[in-house]
Amino acid sequence: MSAEPNPPGSKAGAATGSRSWVKSAILGGIGLVVIVAVFAFLFPKFADYQQAFSSLRDMSPWWIAALVLAAAANVLVYPTTAEAAIPHLPFRVAFISRQVSYLISNVIPGGGAVAAGSQYAVLANYGIATPLAVAAVTADAAWTFLITLGAPSIAVALLVIEGRSTAAYLTAALIGLAALVVALVVMIVALRSGDAARRLGNAIQRPVTAVMRLIRRPAPDVGESLVVFHDHAADMVARRWVRLTVTNIAAQFMPMVILGAALAALGRFPHPITLVELFAAYSIASLLTSVPLTPGGLGTVDAALIGLLVAFGLDSSTALAADLIWRVFWTLIQLAVGLGSFGWYTWDRRRGRHPQPA
Repeated sequence: MSAEPNPPGSKAGAATGSRSWVKSAILGGIGLVVIVAVFAFLFPKFADYQQAFSSLRDMSPWWIAALVLAAAANVLVYPTTAEAAIPHLPFRVAFISRQVSYLISNVIPGGGAVAAGSQYAVLANYGIATPLAVAAVTADAAWTFLITLGAPSIAVALLVIEGRSTAAYLTAALIGLAALVVALVVMIVALRSGDAARRLGNAIQRPVTAVMRLIRRPAPDVGESLVVFHDHAADMVARRWVRLTVTNIAAQFMPMVILGAALAALGRFPHPITLVELFAAYSIASLLTSVPLTPGGLGTVDAALIGLLVAFGLDSSTALAADLIWRVFWTLIQLAVGLGSFGWYTWDRRRGRHPQPA
């Protein structure tokens, strides 16, 4: 048996961990600078904060209550993707693992990989077998990726059906559609057999390495990654793809429900912003969450969303007010829940509580 390259207690392991923390801190600092720049310098150029806050003060208490309910529904729906993947998983375990993952992925730029690792750790602590945890996290990530890529293309198609000009959004839709087709082909081939997964991975290793080199990220072993996906997720996808699809769509679009409630609270939905326009603005802006520039896409996604709402006929100050409401009732509330879930998980570990699936 080969020795572990960097055992946790070794000096090398400590150095690696130290470098990881330093890198995370640097990325977090860069993300914070971008967020401050967007909210402090970019937004005031095309929106009036004072008028936006005035719109917030004029909201009806009934709409505030509706936003609270939408935020609560979002928090409760989010863990259902883990329940869909793992039979008989206790809701408490699904809730903690998913909310802790959300917290981590939205605290540091490009925190998705760290968040996936945290889900493995949480599920393992609660007695979930590693292969099952890997399959669940992998399937959830794959479905999220497919929905994020596919939604903008559907949105642009709906705008075309309505007779709207889509030239401004066509590029994003085409990029998403091309990436979706590639991702679907890769997933289907990887699910067929381990050998096919490895051959495909080896075939696309060079372009993947070139892309990762451009963004200064280490290239993964694509062939090995696809084999792992096949070995752990093929059976789960075959048996539970309907549950995975339904729950992931619900989890992905609950934030859009919150945005719709925010616009309705401001008297701007379903007129002048229609349901199709709401779907298009949210879907296209959400593509930017895949770009690890700032934590959770904060700032970059907001700028895109506000710009799209303005393009669809909303005045800039109202669009800014809707974005602020959306961030409070989606991001801030779920981050607070994630922080509480992390504390819950830490408490369970200290008490040695490990509830098992039924």
